[in-house]
Amino acid sequence: MHILIIPSWYKSITEPVLGTFFEEQARALMSAGHKVGIIYPQFSSVRSLFNKKDEIIDFYDDNGIPTYSLIHQTLIPKMRKLAYKMFSENVEKTYHSYAKKYGKPDLIHAHSIFHGGMAGHYIAKANILPFIITEHLTAYITGGITHQEDIETAKHIFENADASIIVSENFKHDIEKVLSLPNTTFTVVHNMVADLFFKDLIQKKYNQQEEFIFFTNSFLLPRKNHKLLLDSFKYMTLKGINNIRLRIGGDGPLSNELKDYVNELALTDKVEFLGALSRPEVKKELDNCHSFVLTSTYETFGVVLIESLACGRPVVITDSGGPRDFIHNKNGITATAAAKDSFANAMIKMMEEYNTFDQNAISEECRNRFAEKKIEAEIEALYLKAINKHK
Repeated sequence: MHILIIPSWYKSITEPVLGTFFEEQARALMSAGHKVGIIYPQFSSVRSLFNKKDEIIDFYDDNGIPTYSLIHQTLIPKMRKLAYKMFSENVEKTYHSYAKKYGKPDLIHAHSIFHGGMAGHYIAKANILPFIITEHLTAYITGGITHQEDIETAKHIFENADASIIVSENFKHDIEKVLSLPNTTFTVVHNMVADLFFKDLIQKKYNQQEEFIFFTNSFLLPRKNHKLLLDSFKYMTLKGINNIRLRIGGDGPLSNELKDYVNELALTDKVEFLGALSRPEVKKELDNCHSFVLTSTYETFGVVLIESLACGRPVVITDSGGPRDFIHNKNGITATAAAKDSFANAMIKMMEEYNTFDQNAISEECRNRFAEKKIEAEIEALYLKAINKHK
């Protein structure tokens, strides 16, 4: 099959790790013998009345994946439907350039309605192509998407796609409830974990006399709730637990604020900020740590968690929704409440019980559920069904 992927966010020179799982899914499809292309459209709000531009800003062959990137800048922010239509029409021009060079795809697979999914749905309808949407955005649940026209747009696309994919059972239930959609709207297909994380499993044991290393990796955003993690870490030190270290991967708008907070808590000797990490760097950090921690208020799934499990590392998490599909007492600990004492106690419990976790079994279960070949096969089955439906 020839698959055109349209993600709503993707890597760039300035954001090299953004949308990594979209690329990994594309490469998994290529490994299965499919032809894959990517168009990454950015919907940009007005910066200046003199700075309007609708143009392809980049094209490159990314190790076999033809990749187009463009920015659409709108000057009519209060006219949503018209702005979205103009955006989609502009992306369609790029689609025709792609199709002229690489041939008409068999199917369009978009990731998240805002805003790649809108363009993908428009292009598919205009060119009589099967269309599949996968939704990843937490904003439906956390209050970021509230405008009635946005809600109507989302519902229309979800209900009219050849398949609407969601990445966890909890997210499926929540989004169907929020958007008043039938419980048959979505098909759950979990995210995949890259094969890289299964390579060279390193067994890690903990000696009570050594330093216990916790690692976390995510964008530094409010939803990731890093302050809870730092408060919990401080709580542990106040209880006399000092043989601990926290390594924080990722970058984002809260970077400086969180670094200042670490200074305020007097944790600079125990907390390290690593910045944005490449995939091999994430793998190295997971191999070197004892446990992965995540304090998110809401997760649609949690790719960072299955990356940790693939490396055999048990996790400590808040009850953030999506991870309920796969985190249990054999591979992690879920804090009883999103409070510093509760999360600190969960981390302490991880230290105390660490050597009871079977790291081989953790990795193997993760492989059986989330390996590239398994998830690719599930997606491929939906592709074939959509294509046959159109025929």
